[in-house]
Amino acid sequence: MSFRGLYLTRMWLGSQFSNKLLPSRIQPLAAHVKLTENCQAGCISCDYWKSRWQDGINTDRAVKLVNEIGDAGITNLRFTGGEPLLRKDFFQILKSANTSSLKKIIIQTNGLLLKKLHKEINDSPITKVAVSIDGLKETNDLIRGIQGYFELGLEGIRLLRGKEVAISVTLNRLSAGELEKLAEVAHGVGATIEFNILSRSLSFLKNADTDLMWPQQGDVVQISNFLRDVLKRPSYEVDYVTRYYNNEELEEPACVLGYTQVFVISNGDVLTGCYPLKPVGNILRDSLANILASEAYAQQSAAMVRRECPGCTCGVETSLATKHAFSSAFFELSRLKQGQKNETRVPSIVAPQEEPRPAR
Repeated sequence: MSFRGLYLTRMWLGSQFSNKLLPSRIQPLAAHVKLTENCQAGCISCDYWKSRWQDGINTDRAVKLVNEIGDAGITNLRFTGGEPLLRKDFFQILKSANTSSLKKIIIQTNGLLLKKLHKEINDSPITKVAVSIDGLKETNDLIRGIQGYFELGLEGIRLLRGKEVAISVTLNRLSAGELEKLAEVAHGVGATIEFNILSRSLSFLKNADTDLMWPQQGDVVQISNFLRDVLKRPSYEVDYVTRYYNNEELEEPACVLGYTQVFVISNGDVLTGCYPLKPVGNILRDSLANILASEAYAQQSAAMVRRECPGCTCGVETSLATKHAFSSAFFELSRLKQGQKNETRVPSIVAPQEEPRPAR
């Protein structure tokens, strides 16, 4: 068995049976990096745009960070924010860094600068562009606070070449009835659909109007039908989202995010894949390798498995897939047999602005 296979096996055993079986050495599969928290949109679903943020990671340190991510054996890198394309040195960082070992380089963007910067994106090592769009034209522009956002995002998508493209929609009350049409629009421009769910537990959402966005019972039915019938998501995932939006009691899965993802935010803080918990180090004072190997990182990751945390929905699809490992494996195998090629893959069930982030 390969190191990666053994690692995932121990993560599953440790999260489902005993913490003693968890991997002794943490090697995340993916890194999420925020080079900036600034954003030029005005979304009603988040607070980022209400503040002017000071970027703490300069160009040289950003280049070294990307190199350290590759050196750590991490193969998936996602740039999120804020809006990552607001960093004027973004493409310089990608050009200067050694990205050869990274299998996927994803940018989560609001799409407002895609048209302007499409040539730079097309010439970059970026493999995937995920554009945050939350509904059809009028609904999306209302949610995102920018008139013309929807059309500008689609114009930018049409100019992309040689990139996987996804539209990331936050499932919400205002666009619940538009989801099937939005999927048609996405496919019409060569994009797939990914989804996020709203969160009420993240600090950067404390003043967001989540009540306006929160689905009512009828909306939840539409969302559940969309996930099941259009996106063909597994039943355990659909059930979780349905119960979550209906404010029903949930049996939360053991959180494995500390073992699968590492987050680095714009002030250099390193998080164990979790925004509500305290940082376990800072890349402006230490290397990423030292932080990943630290006792603080290991202890907090194990505590997350035990759910010793405030609770959130960040990356819950990964934890659900781990809990339902056999059903998840059967689901993925069935998709492959049917020739589906990541068309309905969910990057993360998170807060509306990240992705991934969370997404912008």
